Amino acid sequence: MQKSNKADFECQKISLLFLLLGTFSCISTNESKVTIAVAANMQHTMQSLIAEFESSHDIRVETSSSSSGILTTQIKQGAPFDIFLSADMNHPSMLHKEGFASAPAVYAEGKLIFWTMNKELILDSGIDILIHPEIKKIAIANAETAPYGFATAEALKSSGLFHQLKSKLIIGESISQVNQYVQTKNVDIGLTSQSVLYSPHLSVHSNWKALSDTLYSPIRQGIVLLNHGKENNLSNSEEFYNFMFSNRAKEILLNYGYQVSK
Repeated sequence: MQKSNKADFECQKISLLFLLLGTFSCISTNESKVTIAVAANMQHTMQSLIAEFESSHDIRVETSSSSSGILTTQIKQGAPFDIFLSADMNHPSMLHKEGFASAPAVYAEGKLIFWTMNKELILDSGIDILIHPEIKKIAIANAETAPYGFATAEALKSSGLFHQLKSKLIIGESISQVNQYVQTKNVDIGLTSQSVLYSPHLSVHSNWKALSDTLYSPIRQGIVLLNHGKENNLSNSEEFYNFMFSNRAKEILLNYGYQVSK
């Protein structure tokens, strides 16, 4: 009789364990979240945007960051992103045209800067500083995959310096890699997004100057609602999409050096 009671007790424990596991499984499976592909220049800004969004929404935000070109390729190959925040309008427009996304909208406009860890370097001469003999390595993002790289190449060509500087150029896969090259002093100077200056991890021992925006086309950054978000996660996706045009999100973007529409 005692053995029977003991066996029944063990069965009850096992049943309870499976019940609890099933409950946790349901919680995990049904967790409310939105998955966002984010251009590399937006990495640090995105952390503040997410913190603000999650403070007022019961939705967890997951992100994947790379150059806009690489993220576009991943989306075309079926990556399960709900929203895409690009560093330009070309890539989201292409996704819309090819049937992968809704029509894009501009959420911010970025700026290019010269950035160096050499505090003694005088940057007042503008883009001509790049031909200074002291500058032997210049980091720029890949013009084929990174919109800020495309804008940089456009600026160098507009100034007539592209071919003269070609041997000095160190190409980063994205703006994040350019920033890494500058911070680790693997290059003498980099051309990057102004938003890097507002990174919480930025070394204070740096020197920068805005690049004349007459040398490159406006860097209008676009957002799209992707098919995966529309078909599988519409409510959460729309919540974050709409948040990006809220006054609070615009305030955060301004604080990180971007321009936004009023």
